[in-house]
Amino acid sequence: MTSPSSDFVQSFARGLMVIRSFDATAPSQTLSQVAAATGLSRAAARRFLHTLVEEGYAVNNDGQFTLTPRVLELGYSYLSALTLPALAQPRLESLSAQVGESCSMSVLDGTDIHYVSRVAVRKIMTVNITIGTRFPAHSTSMGRVLLAGMPDAEIRSFLDSVPLSHGLTPRSLTDKEQLFEEIIAVRS
Repeated sequence: MTSPSSDFVQSFARGLMVIRSFDATAPSQTLSQVAAATGLSRAAARRFLHTLVEEGYAVNNDGQFTLTPRVLELGYSYLSALTLPALAQPRLESLSAQVGESCSMSVLDGTDIHYVSRVAVRKIMTVNITIGTRFPAHSTSMGRVLLAGMPDAEIRSFLDSVPLSHGLTPRSLTDKEQLFEEIIAVRS
């Protein structure tokens, strides 16, 4: 283990350690619990907790400390600089590796889906879908998944707004009621 540089601020690191001690398994803790979780003395843990309370990052309810939503400000600068595809890319890569298939993320844009992130796997036969590719939402599995998240009335309104007279393939559904039932089945 390397020793910290002369620019290292130990008290700041300890304060971050106190914040990180709160998680899904310990969303509310006593002073003793924070001290035990961080390895800090009770006196040090107390000072850090009271500083967090004073700054609005935590609340103290009868000896139970809980973080406030204000802690989200600490990561906002980083997160606000990331785009949705950048946030999704590592998860798509992990999922693709797990299932051995290509994985994509798209958004509904009018009556089309628009691919915004993709991880392709090499296979004998591949589909050339790149970032920015657009397809009619009602004709694709990705589009049907996005449509399935809408209330029924919005799905019907959507289907009323798209031309269904010709499909992408000979097997494409072109009947509005059949397509509506298919989207509801996708929802299930």
